[in-house]
Amino acid sequence: MYRKFIYFLLGLSFICNSLWATPLPELSSDGAVLIEPTTKTVLFAKNANETFYPASTTKILTSLLLVEDLDKNLLITKTADSLANVPSDSSQIGLNVGSSYSAYDGVHAIMMASDNFVAYDMAVKDAGSISAFAQKMNEKACALGATASHFINPHGYHDEDHYTTPYDLGLIARGAFANQTLTKIASTLNYTFTDQSNGNRIPLTHTSALLNPNSNYYNSAVTSCKTGYHTPAKRTLVTKAHYDNIDLIAVTMRTDAPNQFIDMNKLLDYGAKNFSLIQTDTGELQIKNTSYSEWAEPYVNAALERGWINNSVQNYMAPISQREFLLILQKALPEKYQETVAGQILYSGRSIYNESQHLSRKNAAKLNYDFLQSLGFSTDYLPVIPNVTDLTEVKAAYDDAIHFMVQSGLMMVDDAQNFYPNSPLTLQQGIYTAYRFSELLNRYDSYSYTPK
Repeated sequence: MYRKFIYFLLGLSFICNSLWATPLPELSSDGAVLIEPTTKTVLFAKNANETFYPASTTKILTSLLLVEDLDKNLLITKTADSLANVPSDSSQIGLNVGSSYSAYDGVHAIMMASDNFVAYDMAVKDAGSISAFAQKMNEKACALGATASHFINPHGYHDEDHYTTPYDLGLIARGAFANQTLTKIASTLNYTFTDQSNGNRIPLTHTSALLNPNSNYYNSAVTSCKTGYHTPAKRTLVTKAHYDNIDLIAVTMRTDAPNQFIDMNKLLDYGAKNFSLIQTDTGELQIKNTSYSEWAEPYVNAALERGWINNSVQNYMAPISQREFLLILQKALPEKYQETVAGQILYSGRSIYNESQHLSRKNAAKLNYDFLQSLGFSTDYLPVIPNVTDLTEVKAAYDDAIHFMVQSGLMMVDDAQNFYPNSPLTLQQGIYTAYRFSELLNRYDSYSYTPK
């Protein structure tokens, strides 16, 4: 009867040339987040709840309050007070004290050219004082879910008590860019600002290269954008983008130019290629995760349908731990084998640490090989053909296991017969192996054979 088991194995070899694609965007930014705005689902995070300085991305929150509170035709005047209280090295469009402009033009100057003086004067016009406006900012931020932030001015000039997180900034952007007026302003590349005190017309150009078709960083999907910079904050960037399958809010914080644009395009590309917002049969809006290789799609779908894994935004090409793999395997196998798998998960002492580490492919092979032997199945009948090409530095204890798993079709090699023994096992690879084990043991049980 052992031989029948081996015959099943011999027909299951599998070769794939796309096993080791890069699973997640590699960013230079110290903090980042990618959010689907309708469901508020976080699709990617890097230090998303750590504190950073927002610099001029502060002006997203400022502009939202101004657009909501002030009539677009209300006249605002540049004051001596702003000249005295805003640092002289602040970004500005060159207005003189006494220059006047509409609130609508003023928000363009804030969002496109990042004028700190305009932000100051409009904030005072709105709330009566900077401290009163800062209180409104903090209240609005909390209302939008940004509870780990604190703002003390409307422009973002550096202060240690003026901070946010990538996640909070993403939630603020979600609320702000739901406002159609602000979205239109934040997506404008070129605009003519009018100084109504003298009729001078000042051309404004958005500071974001993502909106400029002549830039190497142009992204046609971007619908709203705000840049930020000062020395402690470095480069920060907040963006909303629209794709046919999904809308995305993305934040990158603390990096050097031009990496804020490079990182942003990586994030948006990752989100658009791997996720979609879909409507279920019951009308519920849900994120569909397609972050797997083409070959893995039927195995992932089977695992979801059978309840081996839950629907989530975990990248299927990302590494998994030994514990994660064994839990999937346990759910995938016929019930009488599940206790044996459970026995390999030891929640005590050192093992907790080890089981939480990424599982290498060679260790996965050994684990599976030992599992079959623990069931009483002999693996001696399968010929060990030396067709795996990258095992020269692998210890003998792993050699038989790797060859067996490849020959049996329970694990894969690429089209050059490379196994990549020291690479981490990915989620999609673990699902594939669990699926193959399930298929084999279910078929084997149909012969009414009980392992010794």
